[in-house]
Amino acid sequence: MKACRKFRDKGLFSSESASEAVTPIVGSLLTLLILVVLAGAISGIIFNSVGEDANSQPLIAKITIESCEGGLYGVGSMTDRVRLEENRIVLMHEGGDALPFSTISIRISGYGNSYQGDVGKGGTRAEGDTEVFYENLSPEKKNNTYVTRNSATLEDGFWTIGEKLILCGQDSSKYVNSSVKVSVDGDSNTSDNYGFKADSEILFRVIDSKSRNILVEKRIIVQHAGK
Repeated sequence: MKACRKFRDKGLFSSESASEAVTPIVGSLLTLLILVVLAGAISGIIFNSVGEDANSQPLIAKITIESCEGGLYGVGSMTDRVRLEENRIVLMHEGGDALPFSTISIRISGYGNSYQGDVGKGGTRAEGDTEVFYENLSPEKKNNTYVTRNSATLEDGFWTIGEKLILCGQDSSKYVNSSVKVSVDGDSNTSDNYGFKADSEILFRVIDSKSRNILVEKRIIVQHAGK
């Protein structure tokens, strides 16, 4: 009986010892599992953060102005008068990032003119401090001649190194929700076509609308078209 009791006591002691030995191992495994999960979550957050930062980097590009010609429409002698379509600014992409036309805008300001109201429907010529805003450089909501003139550059949706872009005083889509906005002396009731006074200085900006970064800011003199 004593031997049997001893055997039972020994067996009971062995079971408890095994249980006590397993508990720390299970605890260690759970701790390790939690650490692995946390490490994965943290690395994912860091990776996503780095990716977002990379995607949100502002565009950088070198844009030069090859020429800027124009003049006021309907002003001066017949020989000095300039048509709106003769107001042209020729731009060249010479280095840096490819620029998506859908998110690149342009602002031009200086002394110029446009029409108030609709041309041919009782509109009158407006002259003064003129602000021109290209909401984007894509073909959307612009005159068809803008697309034809810049077809090779616009084809893939990006303005890349070596490509030329030409802006014109008649790039507006003829009053139908144009993406070219013009105001004269603060009045935006215009035809959205424009001209700038010859021999005057204009301020020209190319802007990355997404980051609001100014890629180009220059003051240039308007050369008289055809002279």
